Formats: sequence, structure tokens, C-alpha cells
Amino acid sequence: MSFKETDFPALLKFLKAFMARESDPLLLRDVLQQLIRLYEEVPLYPGIANMCIGGAVKESKPQDLAIGQKVYVRNRDDCYFGTVVAKDGDGITLKGVKSVTAEDELELGFKELDKVNVLNEKVLEEMWPSLVFEKGKRK
Repeated sequence: MSFKETDFPALLKFLKAFMARESDPLLLRDVLQQLIRLYEEVPLYPGIANMCIGGAVKESKPQDLAIGQKVYVRNRDDCYFGTVVAKDGDGITLKGVKSVTAEDELELGFKELDKVNVLNEKVLEEMWPSLVFEKGKRK
């Protein structure tokens, strides 16, 4: 069986589409963790993981949230994750809140930087240059 005959391309297609419509990095990370967990539970059937992952994230009206639910909230450019611990007519209270804020520009001193990772977008080119092909050109 070739790779294209498996359900792995469908998983990649789901991830690509999800990343295109969702900008919350906390949600993206947790969906990826959920996908890995689903696949580990049924490793011979990636199609089952693919069918289930589509239901892992559900958009909800704020008024329909329930205490105990883990939620991802977007407020303009800021994203928050937390567990609903209280709810009233005005809104909700989250506990264990993690946030991601968007800034146009941010100045940081070297002393403030505990850990820095750099994304290498040319890793394939560096490790396997023979596998890098120009798109759209044929020999």
C-alpha cells in the first residue's frame, strides 16, 4: 500500500485547512496533541483518527458555555485559553488562563530572553537537497 492509499494525506489536509482558518497557537497545539492521541489509540486506522478529529473543536456561543469546559477565546487579536469556573449573565470567569497577544512590534533586551527557537524553513534543502524541486518546472 502506498502512502497515497492510506488515510494519512487526509490527516494532513485537515491540518492544513485548520491552520488556514485558525490563528490561535494554543488551540493549534492542542488540536495537534489531540490528533496524536487519537492516532496512538488506533494506529492501524488513521482514517478513524481523521473522522474523529473534525469533531474535536466545536464553536460555541458564549452564552452556551458550561462550567468545567476548556475554552479558547479570541478577542480581536488576543487569544486566551482557560477552564470556565464561573458564569453569570454578564460573562464567564476563566481559571488557569494562558494568553497570546499580538503586537505590531516588540522590543526585548537579551536579558529578558530565556529561550529562543528559530524556525528553519530550509531544512529539507539543507538535509536532502536532491529532494528539492522547483514547483511548476518540468525537465
